[in-house]
Amino acid sequence: MRVITQKKMIKKLAKFNIVPLILALISPLFLPVDPAVAIICGFLLSLIFILSSAWVLDNFWNADSKLFVKVFFFSMVIRFLLVLAAMGILLGLTKIDEIYFTVSFIISYLYQSITEMIFFNQLLQNKSSN
Repeated sequence: MRVITQKKMIKKLAKFNIVPLILALISPLFLPVDPAVAIICGFLLSLIFILSSAWVLDNFWNADSKLFVKVFFFSMVIRFLLVLAAMGILLGLTKIDEIYFTVSFIISYLYQSITEMIFFNQLLQNKSSN
């Protein structure tokens, strides 16, 4: 198993999202415009959420354990509230297709969360072995 350092977290997550991003971006070729825009918005919203988590890991990984836990969980709450606000704005003020947006967001969020947890677990294993 390859060792993952904390500075590679954003790059690794970005690499794992290239194919889904391309699929989302070419969805207008296969779907009507409204569902395609909803898919792209759902994917991008979840991508922003996960990349912001990777940014927190990159910047606070080497901090004191208590500080890291505080910052990480505080950032989770803030990011969650921002995602809820963005979803509310998108679904409330635009005519985006709610079903495609919601399904796209949930699927891409689950995919990205699982990927993030795998990398995070590898970081923890690497840190405990050092």
